[in-house]
Amino acid sequence: MNRLADLAKAPRNDRDNRAARLFAWFSAPLRHQPAAIRARLLETTYDRKFAILFASLSVLILAGTTIILTGAWWPWLWIAADLALLAYRFTLIRRCEAARQRGEDPPLGALMAAGGTWSIIFGLGCFGCVASENLVLSVLAALNVAGVIGVVSSRNAATPRYAILVMLAVVLPFMFGALFSPSRGMMVVGLQLPFYVAGIIGVLVHNHAISVRMIRAEFDNRDLAVRDALTGLPNRILLQEELHRMCKRLAARAAGSSQSFVVLSMDLDGFKHINDSYGHAAGDRLLRRVGERLTNTFRATDMVFRIGGDEFIVLLPTTSEIEAAHLARRAIETIAEPFDIEVVTTVYVGLSIGSARAPVDGDTPEGLLTCSDLALYEAKRAGKGRHRAHLSNAC
Repeated sequence: MNRLADLAKAPRNDRDNRAARLFAWFSAPLRHQPAAIRARLLETTYDRKFAILFASLSVLILAGTTIILTGAWWPWLWIAADLALLAYRFTLIRRCEAARQRGEDPPLGALMAAGGTWSIIFGLGCFGCVASENLVLSVLAALNVAGVIGVVSSRNAATPRYAILVMLAVVLPFMFGALFSPSRGMMVVGLQLPFYVAGIIGVLVHNHAISVRMIRAEFDNRDLAVRDALTGLPNRILLQEELHRMCKRLAARAAGSSQSFVVLSMDLDGFKHINDSYGHAAGDRLLRRVGERLTNTFRATDMVFRIGGDEFIVLLPTTSEIEAAHLARRAIETIAEPFDIEVVTTVYVGLSIGSARAPVDGDTPEGLLTCSDLALYEAKRAGKGRHRAHLSNAC
């Protein structure tokens, strides 16, 4: 019975895999980019809703004019399809925006498929306008085709392969209609279109390069804002953002041990003496070495922050209290090893740690940081160089 179920699922899985590969190819930038930049590029595909609304308005005007001038029935189907796709695309855009806020994958594949379907229907509608042999409709269709592919070169610059597909879906029906139209001069329009499209594709590639550069600059500026200049570790700004994100995710799901996370507040013992004895340059070197050791001590999924002075915070996602205590002891032992900071002798510092666990000790960034700070003070009062977990009655 299980074998039959697996066989029934196999074709669907194959279709899903093919669809995923197709989406990955059409949505990829022209050159390989880091995953973060590619994700930011894809976000721009549903940022500009006005272009979709304006394109649908143009369709309504063109289709309505066709009905008035020819009395044909097919423009009514065009209008109905356009309105249905408009509603569907805006629904998908809202779902994309909601998914972005939740940190989930947006339905971009469906949004791109809907856009491609709209382009094919639009191209066929413009073909019908040319085939009507009405000069007014032919001119209006030509203007709409030129306008749509011009907008695509800007709006869809983040996904140039998909944009070129959309352009061809819009242009080819109109071009063939113009080439074989009995109307005088329309063949010239059809012959001219490939050159126009080639020029627009050049603009598209240029816009794509500009988009990539702008996003890279955005990421670089962002990195400068959220990184500690001395150690290169994330700073207090990124700590607050990450804590808010983790607390929000915790609230969105059923609270359980698999979803808990731990906040470690850390403070160096003896740093002031070294800083005063050997100077600020030596103190800076020590802080950099400490940051490197902490990064190497914790797991790849853990996040180490420097929030100022000799204070550090570590976030441990999906971590139990026992695991947190083990990691804290390992960090204390690692920092207790001697440091070479290019002075006359090796130096020693200690590390005191206080911890708080979500959601047991709180479900807000402020509450968790307060609890871990209080636990840190307890560790220092107990003799320094040790770890203390939160006290439930201290928060």
